[in-house]
Amino acid sequence: MEYWIKIPILSFSSLIVLFILTKIMGNKEISQLSMFDYTIGITIGSIAAEMATSLDANFMEPLIAMVVYAIVAVLISLISSKSLVFRMKIILVSTRKLIPNILKTLLYKGL
Repeated sequence: MEYWIKIPILSFSSLIVLFILTKIMGNKEISQLSMFDYTIGITIGSIAAEMATSLDANFMEPLIAMVVYAIVAVLISLISSKSLVFRMKIILVSTRKLIPNILKTLLYKGL
């Protein structure tokens, strides 16, 4: 297939996959993104760019990698929303401060 035909087709398909994965992962505003969400977003975008521009490689490998990253992001989001302990540990790590109330709760639960 000619390069001038293959590049737009791969670019359009990677854009569609990005939109679908973004919808599955949930729309968040920039102020609501955690460092993990931001890193996952950049990684998935980088993989999509590689998928669109690599003409010699198979396009299924980057596609599978993007889906795996999206699944991991959704699972971590679900775990952090359901688990109080996991959510508190994320707060401790993200603020890099020991908040007394959270620390007392963690020590009380024996974590």
